[in-house]
Amino acid sequence: MTCHFIRWDTTSEVFNTHRLSSDLVEKTLNFSHKRRKRFLQGRILLAEMMFYLYRLPVLPPITATPTGRPYFVDPYLPDFSLAYAGNTVGALLSLEGKVGLDIEVIRARGRNLQQQYQSVTEQAWIEEQDDRLEAETQLWSIRQCVLKLCGLNNDGQETLHLYPFSGHLRSSAAPIVHVMSEAGEYLSWACARTPGLERLICWRYDDRLGLRKKSEISSRNPPLSTHFLKLTSLPAR
Repeated sequence: MTCHFIRWDTTSEVFNTHRLSSDLVEKTLNFSHKRRKRFLQGRILLAEMMFYLYRLPVLPPITATPTGRPYFVDPYLPDFSLAYAGNTVGALLSLEGKVGLDIEVIRARGRNLQQQYQSVTEQAWIEEQDDRLEAETQLWSIRQCVLKLCGLNNDGQETLHLYPFSGHLRSSAAPIVHVMSEAGEYLSWACARTPGLERLICWRYDDRLGLRKKSEISSRNPPLSTHFLKLTSLPAR
């Protein structure tokens, strides 16, 4: 089961929107500056990936669920998830199944919110890590990516239980879901997919160079990072 994870780190204020329809761009003219920037960045990443996968010259129409989860109108196109943190925007796509992506700036989110949903098991795992705040942020990003996959917000936290020591999770909202996650110098990212995530192809988008494949994470190509986590599902109780 393959997913494509695209990341774009930029401070640029000028974007190449040639793969977006004029109607979509005009729709953003009344957005706030921050919202417009992030909206266009996310759609540009999706458009570049859709051109790579399907040779579609313009991003296909997108709509959203009542809870705000975006998806392509055409049911035969991939499921996707978008995430934003600082100057980074990310997109996750899967040709089959559903996906959820979260990116967090380490130390940016209040610890009280993160700790509110931590189980005793999670707290014990955090205590064993070299950097407590990094570990808390990584578990938070894992939680958020699964909730986004399910179309839930923080009200759905009780549906999810993490067991990082054993590399498992349990979600009553998504009984079969796998997560890959990594924490770096300043960011933590987490990618979720149901029913499974065996292969993650990582891409970078650059304002000047465009879309470039950076790496692949799978059983044959395990990551070298000591901060990488993969969690697989336990059956819902």
